[in-house]
Amino acid sequence: MALIVGTDTYISRTDCDTYLTNQYVSADAKLTAWNSLSDGDCDVYLRQAAAIIDAQPLQGFKSLTTQTMEFPRILYTDANYLLNSNVRVLDDGGFYTQPSVPVTVKNAQCELALELAQGTSSQASQRAELQRQGVRSYSIGKLSETLTGASADIVSYKARQMLLPFTGGGFRI
Repeated sequence: MALIVGTDTYISRTDCDTYLTNQYVSADAKLTAWNSLSDGDCDVYLRQAAAIIDAQPLQGFKSLTTQTMEFPRILYTDANYLLNSNVRVLDDGGFYTQPSVPVTVKNAQCELALELAQGTSSQASQRAELQRQGVRSYSIGKLSETLTGASADIVSYKARQMLLPFTGGGFRI
């Protein structure tokens, strides 16, 4: 089944391929692996990445109650706070409706799909699997780590950083 932008993906496979080609050198193992996948497999990873993004605790709420996906969103902006270049601060503060899906969300979906395509061999993927199983902390000898659940399924560091303006923060008091 082909991807449908706005229904099961934020970005088309063609646009994702262009983004990845512009972000990674041609000899990069991740890009080489991505380019060797079938179109159907790329679609699956893009769908999974979009679903993971939509499952995150996001600020604000959907722009339209009828939209299938979580972006674009209506966000509260403080006059002294700018979420990113796609969110314009209102002079007196207040709510802002994103006119479209932010480019950073589309790019994050590509980065996440690329990481998902690498399988469970990466350290980040192994941590995410532990989190899904309910592990909150573990120790190996003198090394210990506490896992947080805020972005448990975001196995890509780049994607997590790109989505931070939409997942971080607290709430208006």
